Amino acid sequence: MDIQLAEQRIFALTEKIPVEQARLRAMDKRTTLFTSGVNVLLQRIKPEEVELLAMQKRWEPFWNVVCTTRLVYDRTRKFSVPVTGSEVQSITLQEVDYPAVNRAITFSAVEHCREEYRQQVFFDGVSGAIQELSNLLSDSRVELTDLTEFAARDNTIVVPPEIRASFVMRQALQTMLKPVQADVIFEEAVNVEAIDLYYRPIFAYEFRWKTKDKTAVAEIDGLTGEMRNAKSLRQQMNIPISRDALFDIGADTVGMLVPGANIAVKLVKVAIDYNAKK
Repeated sequence: MDIQLAEQRIFALTEKIPVEQARLRAMDKRTTLFTSGVNVLLQRIKPEEVELLAMQKRWEPFWNVVCTTRLVYDRTRKFSVPVTGSEVQSITLQEVDYPAVNRAITFSAVEHCREEYRQQVFFDGVSGAIQELSNLLSDSRVELTDLTEFAARDNTIVVPPEIRASFVMRQALQTMLKPVQADVIFEEAVNVEAIDLYYRPIFAYEFRWKTKDKTAVAEIDGLTGEMRNAKSLRQQMNIPISRDALFDIGADTVGMLVPGANIAVKLVKVAIDYNAKK
């Protein structure tokens, strides 16, 4: 099996919602953070009762994996073909006689097969859950060479991914690599066209309802403008991640996908060293 891996890269998606626009959107919706369902009718919160305590900008990771597989092989199959009537005793096909049994002849033939598949999968960088994020990808992105430096630019939080490249590759390929009944395999190839780590911008605003002394957080997606509720701001996590830990794909990793196979791994390993050395 020939497995080719694309250059592994990290990108930051350029925000489409300016920070001031995100703040105004959160301010407009701040009273809804403390009401839900029947509470909307029972509690009338005035905007002036809700104050902004803090703001946070962070970058959340997700993986984009694009894989293609190609399999070319031959297999022998037996075919049963009905004859035209009970009077037929045999049929000669290409100078070979085939006896008719139960009004049919049976013969063997070789099927020449080719299977090709392609899929794109997105994984949450923290939970590993599969998500539909194709609408987030665009040409407006910046390739990162140093995540520590990137985080220090505007004092933002860069969320460290808990899911590594080996995990997303295994998850993406496990549905594409399946056993095949073949007499001869002529070509068996996997091409990982992309295995990239992306960061998306999120704006978070913590509010306090002064009357009840309750707090809530509004999060605005910097790409889509969608708002979601959260319980608290995310704390900075200074977890060092080395280049080898982040992009940890090698012959051993691939070998776990197809145990015992004769695998040639062509690996271009260009990754980001996200290790803040002390």
